[in-house]
Amino acid sequence: MLRNIITGSKVTEIYKVSADLKRGSVVTKNLSTGKAEPADGEGVQIYFLDKDNQPQGHLSDVEISQYDSSLDTVKANELGVLVKPIVGTQWATDQVSGTFSVGDYAVAGTAANKGKLIKAVATKVSTLKYVGTYDDAGHTLYQFEVVNPFTVA
Repeated sequence: MLRNIITGSKVTEIYKVSADLKRGSVVTKNLSTGKAEPADGEGVQIYFLDKDNQPQGHLSDVEISQYDSSLDTVKANELGVLVKPIVGTQWATDQVSGTFSVGDYAVAGTAANKGKLIKAVATKVSTLKYVGTYDDAGHTLYQFEVVNPFTVA
């Protein structure tokens, strides 16, 4: 899930995704394949993945929770919206792994945590600073402020 908490300008692009991913995952653009891939250890050249949700068919006039997997998952080879937020905006996602304390910086995880945010360790450069949790109608999201690139000491 992805929520824009403190709004501001952002850059959005439409890309096919390489694998099934949840909204709010962090991705990078693979220019050679033209697809968005789960980010792997990156902290600067990352985008949040979103999706334009339009229920179809018999569900087109039914209210569906955005947490329903049919609306919260971008399937492989589907078009996703890549969001590059600007400095000063705040975003919340549930696509995290591990624990955060207020003031921690985040980068994309590696191995099994690719596409999720993890706490940045020394020498990693990050543009996301953890500011606390966000209650989205009973769902806990992790809120991050977009900052200028910062090298964790």
